Amino acid sequence: MTLHALLDAVQKARDQTREILRALELTGHPQTSESSGVYLALVMLQKRLATLHAGAPLGEFVAELGQLAGMCTGKLAPVKPLLDDAEKIARGS
Repeated sequence: MTLHALLDAVQKARDQTREILRALELTGHPQTSESSGVYLALVMLQKRLATLHAGAPLGEFVAELGQLAGMCTGKLAPVKPLLDDAEKIARGS
């Protein structure tokens, strides 16, 4: 169940980041590149998580989630709480 919860949390963060990225691209905002990097990192993380089996240890993802959360400033600030939640889930496994 923890893996499923983490996948859901990462999916929510990815979806939110994608929406922000789209808006930034439309306006040519300077944070577009950074947002794109966070989005791509979340896509890759989600793919790695999808290959795990239920009950797999998730602690290895704590640092990565924390790093991504730290990158969520400015226009990406709404994504930070989602990644903080994902980190807590990974930490609790």
